[in-house]
Amino acid sequence: MAEAKPILVPLDGSKLAENAIPAAAWYSKATGAPLQFIHVLDSDIKREARDEAAATFQQYANRIAASNGLGSVECQVLTGSPADQVLSASTTAAAIVLATHGRGGFKAMMRGSVADKIVRGAAIPVLVEPGTEEPIAPGGGRPVVVGLDGSEEAERGLAAARSLAAAEKLEVILIRSVTMPPPVGVEFATYPADLMSSLDQAAKNYLEATAQPGEKTLLMQGESASAILEAANQVDAGLIVLTSAGKGLSKRIALGSTTDRVIHGTERPVLVIPRTE
Repeated sequence: MAEAKPILVPLDGSKLAENAIPAAAWYSKATGAPLQFIHVLDSDIKREARDEAAATFQQYANRIAASNGLGSVECQVLTGSPADQVLSASTTAAAIVLATHGRGGFKAMMRGSVADKIVRGAAIPVLVEPGTEEPIAPGGGRPVVVGLDGSEEAERGLAAARSLAAAEKLEVILIRSVTMPPPVGVEFATYPADLMSSLDQAAKNYLEATAQPGEKTLLMQGESASAILEAANQVDAGLIVLTSAGKGLSKRIALGSTTDRVIHGTERPVLVIPRTE
């Protein structure tokens, strides 16, 4: 039997990075994949200091694992660019769980930040934990919400959400937003009087056809990111699931995309499912 691929948890010794551990523990339990703590050293560090730093990290990781009731957790210490090394290690991993500055610090991660690069570049799911003072892992009876746009890409996120929700018998809520399309190529545009109602009905039909028995649906008005954030707050979601591409979502999570704005606009964990290549 092949060894299970691990869930990578990048740690740098900061309390912020440690905020990812409760979510990582939940994700590990839900999927059955083991955790692996990963630490990246500066490439300029001398070999003697590198060995000492690696030993120090192992001791630190053991303490963190014990204090979170995780038992023995494998550790990996690498050297180089943090984002590049985590992404390189992720080629043999099942997922990545990491913490961001979230709304408690930066409202948006700086372009080029480590977390941002990892979320953008990962070809595996990335569970993003916002930088709140007291992180709360997904689950606990709270529902899993999934942002949909009618595309097959977005429905990959729905499949992941259903699998995670089933592990803890959580409710799944499908969300789709409807907004009036902008006019193209003309300064003034006249829309049919019933256009909005037609869009609403089409979205409602899609949700009803996509939802499985026992799942709820929410049809929201307005821009996608705002609608998802509002809906997640309404139902007190424990997890938001999105794909990194789909109709209306920019390729590879460009800044300003729906996925990016949801990550930076919420205090709830967000699971980003990568697009197919």
